[in-house]
Amino acid sequence: MDDAAPLPALRVKLEAVPVHHEGRDAFLLRDLEELSESALSLSPGGLMAATLLDGRRNADEVRDAFEENSGAPLSAEALAGLVKALDEAGYLETPAVAARRAAALAAFRASPRRDAAFAGSAYAREPAALARELDAFFSAEGGPGRGPEAQATLAPPRGLVAPHIDFRRGGTAYAWAYGELSRRRPPDAVLALGVAHASPPTPWAFTPKSYATPLGEVRLDAELYDALSSRVWYEPRADEWVHKNEHSLEFQAVWLRKIWGERTPPWVPVLVSSFEASAGEAAPSSEPTINKAVEDLALVLQEQERAGRRVLVLCGVDFAHVGPRFGDDLEITPELARKIEDADRRCLVDALALDADAFYRAGVGEGAWRKVCGQSALYTGLRLLRALGARPGRLLAYGQAPDPAGGLVSFASAIFD
Repeated sequence: MDDAAPLPALRVKLEAVPVHHEGRDAFLLRDLEELSESALSLSPGGLMAATLLDGRRNADEVRDAFEENSGAPLSAEALAGLVKALDEAGYLETPAVAARRAAALAAFRASPRRDAAFAGSAYAREPAALARELDAFFSAEGGPGRGPEAQATLAPPRGLVAPHIDFRRGGTAYAWAYGELSRRRPPDAVLALGVAHASPPTPWAFTPKSYATPLGEVRLDAELYDALSSRVWYEPRADEWVHKNEHSLEFQAVWLRKIWGERTPPWVPVLVSSFEASAGEAAPSSEPTINKAVEDLALVLQEQERAGRRVLVLCGVDFAHVGPRFGDDLEITPELARKIEDADRRCLVDALALDADAFYRAGVGEGAWRKVCGQSALYTGLRLLRALGARPGRLLAYGQAPDPAGGLVSFASAIFD
């Protein structure tokens, strides 16, 4: 290792999941871009050292920064071993990783559809097995009891809020949302707002791809896509890559095909990044660029309404993320779970009343301690629904589920007419 040369940077789009292995605390690195299939476990000290690899520091500077931050020395041999392990796992920014990323993005960009990335892992790949899996949530404890309707009779709603947690933990809340949707006639189109967990720099990541599921494709509404994507101030596909491995809209596509089958309307899938970088603790309506874009998106939906087209605004969001898995040094207790639920339900009152600004401020206030991942996506949806003249929403379900790595996630289902 040349101590004078900067060390390669640790890749940004990685997630460190706390684990307990063989009696020791550790962190398992997860590749959010899925460029590497290697799993790598790091000690807390190893993770600290890895985060110091910024592409500017050389080996001596990394070792000095580690000792300054931790109070413990880091030997040259230990650092060299860490860099070698990270490089072999594909977790450093190197020319080889850049080439893999370019090839993966080129293949994704060229494809006319977004493949079902989680079929066979998060849910069954075989259509009949998947249908049985989803049907079971209606009769499961906490489910609505009543199954989906074969023949919808009621008018399409204006909006739907559904979870994006995995089906195993949140399946009954999905059943409440999509069971209610199954009793409505399909709209003419769907604008689906999901969470871009990778947090790209652009606020709304568009893709003109259809979404594949084992139950069939959810096709793109090309006309609505063109109208909406033309209203943002940046290249709408600049961060299209986040769609490739993001589950928040894939799970909605599966449920839409489950309840409506071949009658599933076309959609425009949009993944929403965090507004906090630009709006901070203020409501996004105070940030002129974001606010203008939301208003322009609303104008498109109003134009669709005047043309006789009903567009359903679908938000695939979760709420609180609290506990060690999410960086909190605390234990999940019944008292903390009740505190989370109380805070969630207060912000849900604002959301159901279509008070998007109050909902957002509640999420970012008090140090954003609940870490509401669906905050910006639901904020966008609430603003659009209010512009469309939607009535206050109706809460269908609220739930909490443990995170396997230590923590608690909350979610809800609601419908707006």
